[in-house]
Amino acid sequence: MNIKDKLFMKNIVTVSGGTGGYTILSGLKNIPGISISAIVSMADDGGSNKILRDEFGVLPPSDVRLCLSALSDHPEVIRKLMNYRFEEGFLASHSFGNILLLALERVTGDFATGVEIASDILKVKGKVIPITKDRAHLSMLLKDGSLILGETNIDHYNFQDIGIDKIFYENNVALNESAKKALIEADYIVLGPGDYYTSIIPSLIVDGFREALLASKAKIILPVNLTNKQGHTMHWKVSNYVNVMEKYLGKIIDYILVNTETPSKEQEERYKLEEGDGVLVADDFKDSRVIREPLLSHLFFTYGKADKIRDSRSFIRHDSEKLADCIKKIIEKNN
Repeated sequence: MNIKDKLFMKNIVTVSGGTGGYTILSGLKNIPGISISAIVSMADDGGSNKILRDEFGVLPPSDVRLCLSALSDHPEVIRKLMNYRFEEGFLASHSFGNILLLALERVTGDFATGVEIASDILKVKGKVIPITKDRAHLSMLLKDGSLILGETNIDHYNFQDIGIDKIFYENNVALNESAKKALIEADYIVLGPGDYYTSIIPSLIVDGFREALLASKAKIILPVNLTNKQGHTMHWKVSNYVNVMEKYLGKIIDYILVNTETPSKEQEERYKLEEGDGVLVADDFKDSRVIREPLLSHLFFTYGKADKIRDSRSFIRHDSEKLADCIKKIIEKNN
């Protein structure tokens, strides 16, 4: 790449987790003229992550693994290898990628360094950056005084009717310097998609995140979630997502991406069976910042038997390419 290309390259930072992070990154990596930094939450303490955190003291690798897989320039078989989940024996429920990241952390003595080496091995188009190097123990205090300890417990708790007093870390969780640098130098920051209280907000409340965001001149892009989460955000509309996100950011969102497509009958029936009514996000937000585009994937997702939390995973998702194309249009318009 010559100097001229570097001068005009746009820095894109994503803040998301889980399948949402995989979705957004899978599309963004195909946009020419951008540099991608994926900032990943370190709050996950369920499934394979819980075992690896408890037994080896490693930072949770699952969301990092998904981001590395999404950004890999290797053939599809390598991405499948990274996400391959063992079904029996002492490795049951663990994915190959999680074990690889654990081994690299042990060899290098530093999880973030291990992620950098994994990025080289996988020919990653961009950077995957753990938001912190600290052990992150997420907690939530409810308005009735109840205290929920741990990201997984929060994920499965019905707190919507009670209300949230605050969400916080039990310990000091500081922003990784690499994440701080990426945020300050960003031209665009994409928040989500993903579960708000377990994937996105845990990143926003890390010490130093808001200050780095306020120091950044980046335009903020919010792809609004397609579905609401049982016990967390049921019956939420676009305005709810925007208002809550801006509350935690302390900053106005510049672009709000809203889907205009309808899920397939099969997708909608599955979601109503699993979650109940009020799961689809209604578009109620009349604002010039809103960009309405068809962003829905019409694929029907399934999960392997070894995936212990497959029943709670999303069956309705954004389409990677449609989402990336929408963001590409924003960049081209501003150029």
